[in-house]
Amino acid sequence: MSLRNRSFASRAGLLAVLGCGMFLVSCTITRTGNDIALPAVNLSPVSATVQAGATVQFTATVVSTYTAPIFWDVNDIQGGNSTVGTISSTGLYTAPAAVPTPATVTVKAISLTETYPYGAAIVTITALPAGAGLAVAPANSFTPVGTTVQFAATANGATDNSVSWAVNGVAGGSSTLGTINSSGLYTAPAALPNPITVAVTATDTTLATPTASTTLTLTSTNTAPLYVNFGPNGNTGSAATTRFNGLYTTITICLPATIQCQAIPNVLVDTGSVGLRLLDSALTIVPATALGIVEDSAGDQVQECVQFNDGSYAWGPVLIADVDIAGETASAVPVQVIGDTTYTVPTGDCMTLTEGANLDSVQTLGANGILGIGISNFGGGTTVQDCGLNCSAGQVFPGYPYYVCPNYFCRQAPVPVIQQVSNPIAFLPKDNNGVEISLPAIASTGAPSLPYTTAAGTGLIPAGSLILGVGTESNNSLGNATVFPLDTNGHFPNVIFNGASYPSGGYVASRLSALAVSDAATLGITNCTDNSYYCPGATLPVSLTICAANTASSAGLPCGANVTSENLSLSIANADTLFENNPGYAAFNDLGAPSATSPANDAFYLGLPFFFGRPVFVGIAGTAVPNQANPPNGYFAF
Repeated sequence: MSLRNRSFASRAGLLAVLGCGMFLVSCTITRTGNDIALPAVNLSPVSATVQAGATVQFTATVVSTYTAPIFWDVNDIQGGNSTVGTISSTGLYTAPAAVPTPATVTVKAISLTETYPYGAAIVTITALPAGAGLAVAPANSFTPVGTTVQFAATANGATDNSVSWAVNGVAGGSSTLGTINSSGLYTAPAALPNPITVAVTATDTTLATPTASTTLTLTSTNTAPLYVNFGPNGNTGSAATTRFNGLYTTITICLPATIQCQAIPNVLVDTGSVGLRLLDSALTIVPATALGIVEDSAGDQVQECVQFNDGSYAWGPVLIADVDIAGETASAVPVQVIGDTTYTVPTGDCMTLTEGANLDSVQTLGANGILGIGISNFGGGTTVQDCGLNCSAGQVFPGYPYYVCPNYFCRQAPVPVIQQVSNPIAFLPKDNNGVEISLPAIASTGAPSLPYTTAAGTGLIPAGSLILGVGTESNNSLGNATVFPLDTNGHFPNVIFNGASYPSGGYVASRLSALAVSDAATLGITNCTDNSYYCPGATLPVSLTICAANTASSAGLPCGANVTSENLSLSIANADTLFENNPGYAAFNDLGAPSATSPANDAFYLGLPFFFGRPVFVGIAGTAVPNQANPPNGYFAF
């Protein structure tokens, strides 16, 4: 295989990355020229929501000791324009008068003296509601600890300088929560508060509606914000078509070794697959045609067809990009671009399950892409590449994913391991041995989109966090979490339910909206008639024992001698009742759905409800586990 790059990447640095093996515990990469991994400019806030016509003040900090002017642009237009919004030489962004299409833009601060000289933030523009009263901007923003965010208040669309400011109800804030002065300048604390999301409130007692609040989530430098909501499709009004429990983050994709980048929101986080997969339609500032390509020795571009457990599938080319997550940059990562219609999907070869939805649009995917940070679809555990040695030597098996299409005839083709679609976490210069997903606990009745304040404005439910690395920083220690080494399929090798063993096991899958547990007959409940979830007559408690693929102490649990195991107490509620009683809620921790149609193939796939209220770690195969033996197939820990 050879790699041809149509961007300005440094070929020497790129080949150094591609020369590293698949399962190495560490990989030394020699960089030259412009192949610097970390951005030299930090931007605050890193994301914001603002109404049309309103302003957001950005602050840029240059990491190095060099002093040079900062240049600002919006969607790669210096200073921006009336369509995407303008930005001044001091970083003051003014949203356009009308919501643009798409409604998200990328703000960048650039220092021309730096080798990797940009900081990027994503801004979402919303329409000004009819008869709008007091409002605060930016809304629902994120910023690292120790930085500042300028808030502004408007009353009926005009700037209101007479408001007073509070953080979590404390006038002027505090050293723990962060302080805010009379002009709305918020200074984040030096350490993360608990919870990490605070409420910023403006008050003008002369108005009929005297207060307005928004949320601000504080992050560490290795932390990306997570959102739980309905995704870019929104709430369709139908339980059959609405995506509940969608777990999303924002990633930034760049042409390799350049500063041409695009922040992409609403990327679905998935612990049940490997690799970054982005919709072609989402790549507007950084088009797929500009990325590096992977091709075989005959010069034919490599394509991939990957099918998920629900029968849905993704088809498109394998390309090369730099990927920025939480301020850390993974260089020269093979990614898949979904929705390229150049070649016909070879469904007869790559489909081994019942053919499901083609995930080639926002409507069918319910996201702008998938960030796969978990187990391979083709075995091997939580691998770096999605297929690994299974696809590198020319062997073919049902559901084989890689193809080339000479003369528009697609045939299966081997792909060297390092050029396969990969988990970008493993390509980071640090914090590259796994991730921690942290979501708050929610009520049994569910919750609105996270983050949110209670209706009374007295309580605050924080957003979640995608924390890079396991045991590499002060904020990603395993703590009391139990490590569950996985088998060669990336599964728990056994699950005990009602005294019976299920060797098909299961795994932790954040992409799934429900606890995919067994089948209705085994559970003694019914399926809903109008959607794909369970509808028991009363909430059903489900007790499982998860067995690991190791030889540690069993603490007396029934998984066999010297096997790590843990009892889990879960619940499955009536989905119709949950949806009808809470029509605007996006998050539910008691949703259940079938994993199979009969006891013969029952399994237990722990979807997003499992994540609420507990930290879940994903360790990449071949990497070290703090203070423990290294699981060869990776691990989950919770």
